[in-house]
Amino acid sequence: MKKTYVILLLIFTVNPALLSAQIGDQSVTQQVLQELNRERTLLSQNLDFRIKEIDSKINNLDESIKNTNSAAEKVEKLVERVKFLEERQEEIDKNTVGVYKYNYSSAVLNLASMEREIKPLNLFNSSREFYSTLDKVSNPMNYEGYKEWFGNFKKYIEEEQEDDAKLAALNHIIGVTGDLAQGTPFTGMFAGTLFDGISQFVNSLGRRDREMKEKSLAMLKLTTTVSQFTHDKDLIETEWEAINKSLDELKELQNKAMKENLVNILGIDLKEFEQKFTNETDAKKRTQYILDISKVAENKIAEEKTKNPENWKQDYYDQMMTVQNLKIRFGTITFRILENLNKYEGLIQKYQNDKYLKDEMAQLKLKLNLVRNSFESTFNPQEYIKASNEMYVVE
Repeated sequence: MKKTYVILLLIFTVNPALLSAQIGDQSVTQQVLQELNRERTLLSQNLDFRIKEIDSKINNLDESIKNTNSAAEKVEKLVERVKFLEERQEEIDKNTVGVYKYNYSSAVLNLASMEREIKPLNLFNSSREFYSTLDKVSNPMNYEGYKEWFGNFKKYIEEEQEDDAKLAALNHIIGVTGDLAQGTPFTGMFAGTLFDGISQFVNSLGRRDREMKEKSLAMLKLTTTVSQFTHDKDLIETEWEAINKSLDELKELQNKAMKENLVNILGIDLKEFEQKFTNETDAKKRTQYILDISKVAENKIAEEKTKNPENWKQDYYDQMMTVQNLKIRFGTITFRILENLNKYEGLIQKYQNDKYLKDEMAQLKLKLNLVRNSFESTFNPQEYIKASNEMYVVE
């Protein structure tokens, strides 16, 4: 199942340069959001001050109205009170717009960052070694003495196949698959036919071939162990196919959201976005570009509020929820990847004391730790999901 290694590696193993770029992307988005939140906080603090000031004036008016006996003065003060209530509502509306400006900008910035988070990453050398070592463990030709012994076994098959249908079938399969040196997986029908052939070879050896018989029996045990290891490994690898499918679906949804928000709502050209953000290596330029986009998003909120004062919120709320769901889904996928990586730990433990595989398991354990550590240093699924759930402020 070599293609499953490629699926995993092309998606979520990272080289140092891209790891640095990814951290840079997080920093760029975080810096811009921090600046936007600072502005929003100042506005919120000013709002609180204005609300308290207006409430104080309203309370004074209420007290004055209560204590006056003049009908004309009461009417005048009531008109003034209505004016202050309108001012108060205007301030609250300003805060609502400010919160939506920040939240929608946050949605757009996080959506833009996902473009680089989902983008397939280059391979770590350690991960290459880990998956190539898995391949080696699954091929008995890589074990000492097996290749030489297999030559004798193959010769036996070729000589006896005319009188034995099973051996003829085995010889045919070996010819079709390019024999074991080509990495033919030891599973399914091939494994069963091979075991039968080796058993028959062992039983055909007489007392004078005692050394070859013992060697063949050891090779049969090795073949059986490697076959079971390959079966157990393949059970883990089936999950990579599902993960890859989920990532493809996520990317499709993210592309749709990018088009809807950047193109349809904000009027940003996607080719320009790729040039100035996705493919830009200068963090300062990315920061300025993403800051410019956030201002476009803010202006769009203000414009929509003016154009559609009654129902301006809904469309932007829906977009914000879409982005948040995408980020949570992305975090869930990274969690699935980490879980599947951890399954290899159980696989290694299962075979670490086997006399044929223990050396290979020790190597695999070291390389698995490198892959897992590099992944965890780049993606922290629980923190990512937590941050996604908390990405918006509440009015």
